[in-house]
Amino acid sequence: MLLRKDRIFYLDEIRALAILLVLLAHTIKNFPVNINYLTSPTLLSYLTISRMGVPLFFMLSGALLIGKDYSLSEFFKKRFARVLIPAIFWYIILFVSVAYVNGFNFDLINVWIYDAPVPWFVCAIIGVYLVMPIFSSFVKEYGTRGAGYFLLIWLVLVILTNLNLAQDYYPTLIFGNFGINIGYAVLGYYLANKDFNIYSLPMVIFSLIIFIVCIAFNMYYAYYFKTVVYIESISIIIQCSALFIILRYLSKYATFNPSKTLSKIHNYIKDSWIGAIIYALSIYSYTIYLMHYHIVNLLIQYYPIRTFDLVPVVFILLTVISLAIAFILSKIPVLNKLIGIH
Repeated sequence: MLLRKDRIFYLDEIRALAILLVLLAHTIKNFPVNINYLTSPTLLSYLTISRMGVPLFFMLSGALLIGKDYSLSEFFKKRFARVLIPAIFWYIILFVSVAYVNGFNFDLINVWIYDAPVPWFVCAIIGVYLVMPIFSSFVKEYGTRGAGYFLLIWLVLVILTNLNLAQDYYPTLIFGNFGINIGYAVLGYYLANKDFNIYSLPMVIFSLIIFIVCIAFNMYYAYYFKTVVYIESISIIIQCSALFIILRYLSKYATFNPSKTLSKIHNYIKDSWIGAIIYALSIYSYTIYLMHYHIVNLLIQYYPIRTFDLVPVVFILLTVISLAIAFILSKIPVLNKLIGIH
């Protein structure tokens, strides 16, 4: 598989990592079938790492869409079609699968309309897209300084929410399910466009230290307090930001210092079969997200996880099967426009 020359590799790296983290999270949530994962400090600590998956997706949306030139009609037509058509397609596939297994009847239709789960991420990304043109116009007017101003306000609200001081002052539900997501989108734009005037390698090293510290803190907190660290946490925001900067500045370092050992390793990964897999995970990420619910349920049903050692096995199986199915479907002329390839 040849990499597309017009793509930004570090953004593909982030998207590939994001979908892997989502798959890991949903593997852990099904571990094991006879034990609630909330009672396992070890699983909670690993689940905390996977919390970066969804925020990274929103950050990518902001990095790629905010500040760009487009008409409102063009934006909504293209964005909503790319989100809704695949979601409806896979929703129908799930309905047919359930009907085939359980038998079709009219009660099934009634239950499906009221109780069938629509992936929350689909609803969340639609909410972000609805207001993204407003933020895009604001950013085009004020640039990264304007984005920084918004992020300052956003972080204050996040801190107040973390401290439970803002419940009486604004609707927590609205901010928790919408404000946090648009904040991550603006953060993605800011980190993709802000020039920090620091040499690439020191920036990578500094961000890596911050990233490791946040990982350690979040795992420690989850392990000892038996609490999931949510994406509204300041530590998750810092953790995602550090990872974003690491990959961006590592790519920048490799571009301007091609003879360095670190650059050679980076460029080998980019141009080898590893880079091809990263690219595949990136372009099939939305397809994998929408279909993996069906696959993980089948895996757990026929290959139940009963020991912690099997979590990596199921995770790898889920990833390989999802990627293989997405690849096969992408080669079918009609389906390749319906399944959600980006």
